[in-house]
Amino acid sequence: MAIHSQRESSNGGAVITEAGTHEKVAALVYITAFAPDKGESVNTLLGTFPQDGPQPPILPPVQGYLFLDRAKFPDSFAGDLAAQDAKFLADSQVPWGVEALGGAINEAAWRSKPRWYLHVSEDKMIPPAAQVSMAERIGATVAETPGSHAIYVSRPAAVAAIIRTAAEAV
Repeated sequence: MAIHSQRESSNGGAVITEAGTHEKVAALVYITAFAPDKGESVNTLLGTFPQDGPQPPILPPVQGYLFLDRAKFPDSFAGDLAAQDAKFLADSQVPWGVEALGGAINEAAWRSKPRWYLHVSEDKMIPPAAQVSMAERIGATVAETPGSHAIYVSRPAAVAAIIRTAAEAV
């Protein structure tokens, strides 16, 4: 049994949505992640987010890759971590390709696989209201926790608990 779990990047939700269609994947666990449907991309979902709230500090692309502004990273991505930990994450971030944001989903695994969603109520990268909307749309079993987008660092027990719940259920 394999459980695909997005734990490191909100964009990973798009990855498990597509890759999760594999026959060996038993369930999906979205951790404050994008959950696109067939024909949608991360860009599609970004266009639905409220513009009046906090915005991710994404810098203009450089040679086709994106980074988050290091100075704004701690508040936006890791607001519940110690300053030195947030700085480390900011300094060690891996760029992601602009093209990845536009990749449309061919088949949404959440339409046929059991799914869970960890709603992170203080996330400034994916607005909490957008998380709720995506989780409802995909019919996920939802757990909620306070914390930042770096929830896998700040509250690993909450992340492990929802993954454990999914594994035990399937």
